[in-house]
Amino acid sequence: MLHRVANLADSIASPWLRLAWQSTSSMLCPPECVWCETPTEPDEHFCEDCLSLFISDYYRCKRCASPLPPVVPNESCSRCDAAKWRFKAVVTLGPYRGRLREAVILMKKKPFELLRRAVGELIAEQLQQQFANSTPLLIAVPNHWSRTFFRSVCQASSLAQSVSLSTGWPLLRGVVRRSRKTAKQGMLSWTERTHNVRGAFKLRPTPRIAGRHIIVVDDVLTSGATADEIAKLLMAGGAANVSVAVAARGTGAREVVLKSAVVPNENQ
Repeated sequence: MLHRVANLADSIASPWLRLAWQSTSSMLCPPECVWCETPTEPDEHFCEDCLSLFISDYYRCKRCASPLPPVVPNESCSRCDAAKWRFKAVVTLGPYRGRLREAVILMKKKPFELLRRAVGELIAEQLQQQFANSTPLLIAVPNHWSRTFFRSVCQASSLAQSVSLSTGWPLLRGVVRRSRKTAKQGMLSWTERTHNVRGAFKLRPTPRIAGRHIIVVDDVLTSGATADEIAKLLMAGGAANVSVAVAARGTGAREVVLKSAVVPNENQ
């Protein structure tokens, strides 16, 4: 019910009518956690218990956000040293496991727009902590145009829009496009992933990125191949530096989802 109310509010063009509808809908549908549906304070999308499931202060590489043993230095890691990333930092909510993994999977489905928006706001908070007093530009990892024929959602675009609305940072559209259809990265080895996305993106030249800090937004970063390919284009196009923001940091390890795991109803 709550996601239908949110979608209707987004479809109202007039800001005054939208505000009136939001005020009315808040009385008809009191605020609740988008995950467990527990009542929350106004403007809060997660209850305190669920928030702790989505944000993890784990020990990580400061460059690529890969989980590391707490006994090793974390300025960078062996993977960073070998890959020679073009991006400078990765900001994430936590590792791709548990409830965060379930949420990322659900965000691919159209009914979960409110969940995408809420997760995007959490990413925005993390970005503002790391890049305070700056105004970077946002770019979402694009889907191939053929995806528009399927009933799928570009979760990267939804997350980037939510981050933009929360921070006020500009979201650039159409600057990077996926010029050819690629295989699903999750089905490939790490070496194959690099070959899969090589040359798969094109940059539309624009002076807007010259000398700017660009943040590439996606749902998950695992091998880093996609983000690095886009960062390469942006740096060649004149960007000063590139960072990456994702909901979850994958490790490439296969995870088992417990049958007892609680997954929200799609009709929430």
